Amino acid sequence: MGRVVAVLALLWMVHAQPVWAASGYWTITGHQFGPVAAMDTAQAEALTGKRLFIDTETIEFDDVSCAIVPTLTDHDAAAYFGDNYRVTPQALGHMAPKVFVIETGCSIPGLSSLILLDDGRMCFSRDGVFFFLGEELE
Repeated sequence: MGRVVAVLALLWMVHAQPVWAASGYWTITGHQFGPVAAMDTAQAEALTGKRLFIDTETIEFDDVSCAIVPTLTDHDAAAYFGDNYRVTPQALGHMAPKVFVIETGCSIPGLSSLILLDDGRMCFSRDGVFFFLGEELE
């Protein structure tokens, strides 16, 4: 299990503020199309390498920022991905039975929910495309 997911799971168990574990800079490392996408390959590839910043109050992405009030939710992974995105968790490389999601309330397209994958990456869905985020370690 990835470091971020393990820390978030522990924080969830003790009801601590979860987003501290995800705070910092993240970079889009790749993408995967869902079953229906409103974006083409060139548009998706244009987002690769872009940075996202998150802390307990703000998300900044692509020169836009929004105030957030993050909460951590956990879901049955198969139900969450199937009901919301019509994909299996395994299609995104998530093998754990549960998935943790940071609900942000952010109005930047795709960033109202940050999905924590069990390999330590986060992802979000925008226009039917999943974008994978890798943490920038200091």
